[in-house]
Amino acid sequence: MRLTPDTLLPASTDVPAVAADDVVTAIRHQDIVTAWSGTMADQRVAVLHMLYPRTDARTHRSLDALVNALHVHGLHKVAELIEQEAHYLVFKDPVKAWKALNEIRHDSLAIGVHLYYKGFSGNEAEVALDRDAHRKG
Repeated sequence: MRLTPDTLLPASTDVPAVAADDVVTAIRHQDIVTAWSGTMADQRVAVLHMLYPRTDARTHRSLDALVNALHVHGLHKVAELIEQEAHYLVFKDPVKAWKALNEIRHDSLAIGVHLYYKGFSGNEAEVALDRDAHRKG
């Protein structure tokens, strides 16, 4: 679904009671990030939403291990941002976004990640990112 003012607040002035209720609605942060990624689709911008668990010694070990693995794989800026517990990582390069997404999933069970790409989230976003990251030429 593409998020627009019309999809959020449909123009329905036929019934006065309904029209009065159309001035407010609720959205989730996923809706906002998905819509924003859709506006950036031509630039192939990917957003990784990082989910860090509550801090304890085991989480710190997992975070440290992930940061080290990212450095080993040449993702130094990603490692630095994750070490700072950045909530959103925004990539202009689908190849690097794909690599980071897969390294995070492979190297950390404690830290979650959600992908938003070209107005999609979840599996649809992953399929689109995978296609762009592995596009020849």
